[in-house]
Amino acid sequence: MNRTLHRVFWLGVTAALFSGCTLPSSRRLVPSGQANVLQRADLGTVTSVRAVNIEGRKGQIGLFGGGLVGSAAASGGSGVSGALVKAAGTVVGAVGGQASEEALTRQRAQEITIRLDDGRTVSITQESATGLFMDGDRVRVINGGGSARVVLATN
Repeated sequence: MNRTLHRVFWLGVTAALFSGCTLPSSRRLVPSGQANVLQRADLGTVTSVRAVNIEGRKGQIGLFGGGLVGSAAASGGSGVSGALVKAAGTVVGAVGGQASEEALTRQRAQEITIRLDDGRTVSITQESATGLFMDGDRVRVINGGGSARVVLATN
């Protein structure tokens, strides 16, 4: 019995480790929504850059997790007053849990203003993980399919 439990434990650990893994690739990963979509590229020069945060998600994990923690923490006796304390703890925990989830899933980003070669000025906000831009950089603005992104111009 002990040996079976040991095997189940290690199978679970192995599954948990491999479930979050992706194989490394030297190629750039493109969102599936950009595949087979005509995109237009415009050249321009960055005129200003501002650091911003992209709002995180407010999902069910923070809501229910926080509610459970708040409910467990609010053990306020018995009767009606105990039920009210537990209900208040659940609500406070849910609100706090959702706020925590939002803060933890925020992404650093840049708001990039670009003067295009045709004279138009555009502004795009994108995650900083895609590259840091500075005033004066020559860039290519790629837009289509309802989205746009900025990349350094290669030529």
